[in-house]
Order: sequence, then structure tokens, then C-alpha cells
Amino acid sequence: MGDMGDFWKDVKPEMQARSKDKRANNREQPAQYLTNVGIPFTSNNHGAHLIVEGKDCFIDFWPGTGKWISRNKESGFGVRNLVNFITG
Repeated sequence: MGDMGDFWKDVKPEMQARSKDKRANNREQPAQYLTNVGIPFTSNNHGAHLIVEGKDCFIDFWPGTGKWISRNKESGFGVRNLVNFITG
């Protein structure tokens, strides 16, 4: 394998581990933030999927990526944008 191939072969596992750790951290903090601002939710798959109570529908939220989709088809990214959608 060439020099670049060897480089990426060595680097890729470390990058994947960092990404996995970041997603795990992202699963914890948004749940705490929602609790702090008083928005009820249920947690599924060990926090990988949250079902959040919105104004007029439930909202599916994946904290690992930050993606959320309301059941009336509005969507966005980030827990703060989700809270603004619910409270705004």
C-alpha cells in the first residue's frame, strides 16, 4: 500500500473512536438540557432516540447527530433549535 494508504489505515480507527465518543457525549447533554428547561421526553435505545413532547405533536430527536423531525413533518438540527421550535 502507498504512503497515503498506510497513513489513513492508521488514522481511520482513531477518527472513528473520536466520532463515537462525540456522539455518546451528544446523547447525554441534550437530555439534560431538555430536563433543565422543563420539556418532557421519553428516552429510547439508551438515549440514542428521544421522543419529545411538542406544542401540538411529538418530535423525534436523535441527540447523537442533533437531527429532529416533528410528526407534522417540520425538521431541524440542534437541541436549542428544537427548544425554540417548541417554545417559540
